[in-house]
Amino acid sequence: MKQSKRNRKWLIVAALCLLLAAVAAAIFFAAADRSAPDDIPADAQAQIAVHFVDVGEGDCAIVETPDGNILIDAGTKQSEAAIRRCIDDLGITAFAYAIFTHPHADHIGSAAALVEAYPIDSVVMPNAVSTSKTFEKLVAAIEEKDCRVIEGKAGKHLTLGALTIDLLAPCKAYDDLNNMSVVVLLTYGNGTFLFTGDAETLSETDMLENGVPPCDVLKVGHHGSSTSSSEAFIEAVSPQIAVISVGDGNSYGHPHASTLDRLEAHDVQIYRTDLCGTITITCDGTQFGIETEK
Repeated sequence: MKQSKRNRKWLIVAALCLLLAAVAAAIFFAAADRSAPDDIPADAQAQIAVHFVDVGEGDCAIVETPDGNILIDAGTKQSEAAIRRCIDDLGITAFAYAIFTHPHADHIGSAAALVEAYPIDSVVMPNAVSTSKTFEKLVAAIEEKDCRVIEGKAGKHLTLGALTIDLLAPCKAYDDLNNMSVVVLLTYGNGTFLFTGDAETLSETDMLENGVPPCDVLKVGHHGSSTSSSEAFIEAVSPQIAVISVGDGNSYGHPHASTLDRLEAHDVQIYRTDLCGTITITCDGTQFGIETEK
């Protein structure tokens, strides 16, 4: 009888041990499942960064994405060192796209040097020519490096990983090179950036007729000149953030008071390179972060 009781006690203890081991194993594997669920993508924290480089009275933006980089305009010839310093500080060694909005020296001044210095897969340019030496040097550099050339015009759609690149202008041929500006809409998740080059009211009107989607971040046209950023255009694109690339104490009076008034009337947050230095805006597809050099 005593032997039987001891056997029962042993069996109860053994059963409890097995039960505890099973519970421990279940907890371990449940914790492992929680730490690495299958439905969260590896790039869940991926984001893009758009750097509006302070190039004085000119335009240059560098776009970093998880799948490659984009150069939008190249400032003046005098800003080459500043642009290259920014590129090198970011650790960028190549570009998937270089978009030169139009052939004015404050947008392509350093373009030839950058095409020569960094591998670029594709160059996007409008069907517009200039007789300037700056433009001729750029064309020669593109030919020498055998870059793929894509005509920049309304209706073109490009991609770079999860980033989409839609060209909204030029809608047709214009006599004024400013209106030949390639207008670029970048979309990453639910975040949008609109780059308008120096497009003026005439080009804006044609874009409005074609339909312009709203954007979160607007690179204000023509350095904040009153010839761009019409009331109708600002109302249509309804940006939350506006970036004005402009030189401190420039002789044009940019940005013009009327442009600032229109933006402020729509409660747009305004950032200026003459006041802020280089401006960096990050986007994870939903939320935005802003850092300024100054």
